[in-house]
Amino acid sequence: MTAARRLLLLLTGINLVNYLDRYVVAAILEPLGRELHLSDAQLGRLTFVFIAVYMCAAPLFGYLADRFHRPRLVAGGVALWSLATVGAAFVHSYPALLVTRSLVGVGEAAYASLGPAMLADGFHESDRARTFTWFYLAIPVGSAFGYGLGGLVAGAWGWRAAFLVAGLPGLLLALWMAFQLDPVRGAMDEGGDQEAGEPYLRRLGHVFRNRIWLACTASYVAYTFAMGGLSTWGPTLVQRRFGVSTARAGLVFGALAVVTGILGTFLGGWLTDRWQKRWPDAGAGISGLTLVASAPVVAWALATGHLGTAYALFFAGMFLLFVNTSPVNALTVSSLPASIRATGVAVNVLLIHLLGDAISPELVGRRADALHAAGRSGGDALAQALTLVLPAIVLSGAFLWWARHRPAKA
Repeated sequence: MTAARRLLLLLTGINLVNYLDRYVVAAILEPLGRELHLSDAQLGRLTFVFIAVYMCAAPLFGYLADRFHRPRLVAGGVALWSLATVGAAFVHSYPALLVTRSLVGVGEAAYASLGPAMLADGFHESDRARTFTWFYLAIPVGSAFGYGLGGLVAGAWGWRAAFLVAGLPGLLLALWMAFQLDPVRGAMDEGGDQEAGEPYLRRLGHVFRNRIWLACTASYVAYTFAMGGLSTWGPTLVQRRFGVSTARAGLVFGALAVVTGILGTFLGGWLTDRWQKRWPDAGAGISGLTLVASAPVVAWALATGHLGTAYALFFAGMFLLFVNTSPVNALTVSSLPASIRATGVAVNVLLIHLLGDAISPELVGRRADALHAAGRSGGDALAQALTLVLPAIVLSGAFLWWARHRPAKA
């Protein structure tokens, strides 16, 4: 196995554990909230605190990654978030829980800023959509493990045990990553990096004048806002509206995430690879169309009062949303010069979470609390609150459609 493929395998494994850790929280919100006597707004704030720290730490790690040995930085971050997740199993107060989720945010920031940049330096531009397809398959698989294992373990042994299951695997992956070689920056880019000799701040300024990067970032802000609300509250919605158990809700959403994620991510990467030679902006067009098409499907899923119909519509909506994953991320990374790539990815991470899933779960929770106080039932209140994500899905597709036929730089 080549060094690049070994790095892809390891980073994909870390990405899987990353999303397992994130979505185990969504699977156990109901029992966790009951034991600690938390409101929906407080439960939504768990995601906000994690994302707020995560997005603020990302630019720092991006800056460090453009200068120092990236695999060791990643290893340190993975070890930190794994230990913090294990620590969440032993908390007995809401402030202590917030502290552990904050530390998870610091650890994940190290990985999220560096992983895509390292992969871009290991594979040629023409192979990146395919490479990122495999890398981002870890999102639905990891999310499925988070939902499914979280729900099963919480149902059998309580929500604390779910944190233990989510945290321990990362420690082994951190040890493996610490001994990997760092790919040569820009080795796989055509034409080299013309900006490598410029001062750092000038190179950073070029990022904000890069039209493709701006369009992809704006799209992913809206996409992350929508996915943050849906992924956090989806299992709780079916529990409240249809009386589904915690374990079954976790299993169903885990199955939906893994099947739709694999199918959608593969389709997006395959179509981009097949069409981008003829139409260079094929990835942006595919992502834009499927995102806009998903909005009415998600709206119907939130409105239906029939459990089977809801599951079917969530399946279709999630499939369309996942088609976007490989094309837009490959496009974002490839639009950046190697000497500033990690920082550009880190700033992207900062913005998409600052304006996306850092705020949407709590906004949905607050809206649900207000509707419930006004007399709506718990399930109906949460479903109506989740309609906040629909305009964001449409905007996400519109930004990518705008990016078509645009040059990479102003």
